[in-house]
This record gives sequence, C-alpha cells and structure tokens, in this order.
Amino acid sequence: MSKSAKTLNDILKNFQDVEIKLIEEEGEISPDVEKMIAQNDLSLADKLDGYEKFARYLKGQIQYLKSAEEDYMSRRKVLENSVKSLKERMLNAMLLTGKDNIKTIEYSFSIGESEKWDVDNEKIDEKGIDVLIEAGLAQYIFKPNIKELKNKYKDESVPSWINIEKNKYLRVK
Repeated sequence: MSKSAKTLNDILKNFQDVEIKLIEEEGEISPDVEKMIAQNDLSLADKLDGYEKFARYLKGQIQYLKSAEEDYMSRRKVLENSVKSLKERMLNAMLLTGKDNIKTIEYSFSIGESEKWDVDNEKIDEKGIDVLIEAGLAQYIFKPNIKELKNKYKDESVPSWINIEKNKYLRVK
C-alpha cells in the first residue's frame, strides 16, 4: 500500500506496531523503532493535511450553499410580497366598489374577516397568570440564562443541578 493510500486507521495501527516493537525490545529505542516513528509521524501529518484540505473545501461548499440559500430566500420573499400586494389590491378594489362578492368564470372572490388575538402581558397581574396556568390556558416557561450562570459560578463551587460537558476540539492555524 502506498504512503498516500494509507487510511487513518492504518496509520494508527502502525503506531501500535511501534509500541509492540518497543515492548519486544524491552523499551530500547533502536534505529529501527526511530525510523518507524518518523515514518508514522510523516504519514499522520500528511493524512491530517489531506483531511484539513478536504474540510476547507467543504467549508467553501457550505459558504456557497449559504449564499445560494440567501439568494433563494430573498427571491422567495420578493415573490411572497408580490402575492401579498396583489391580494391587498384586489381587496381594496372590492372595498372601494362596495362589492362583497364577485364571481368570474374561473374564480369566486369574497371578502372575509379574520381575528388575531394577543395578550398584553403588562395588563395581567401574577394572580391572573396563576389562574391561566392552572386552567391550562397558559404555561410557565423556565429558561435559565447560561451566560449569567457561567459568570456567577466561574470562581465558585458549581451546584449539582448544573451539568458541565467538556469537549475536545481541534485548532488549525
């Protein structure tokens, strides 16, 4: 197998082979072992270079796709606004002429009415909120502020109800 055709697993297996050889030689780093280490280091470095080049290519593809998404989203919004504008013009024409219904060969047009409900949170007190929650008409949503929690507990003992997950990541310069 050529140097460039080695997989990352092949390279890692070669490192294990070096380990076995080192054990067989009772810890002595012979010229043979040194040569194996150097070859494996080069193979690993070459493989990482290849992976990074491919990752950068994929990042370029991601940027291209994001750009295309933005273009399509912009086009979609223009079309949605055009449809909305056309509907508003048709509605205004019917309102101005006083016609509630118009029937053509292809379509029937009529004026409808919808309602949009909203709650003014400023006008409702704690008791009213509790009544709505108990009746199943509202819900209490607890959303901790992680940034503020980090600031508060960065120099203190972290309570048991906070889970901290540490992840390793690769830096490439």
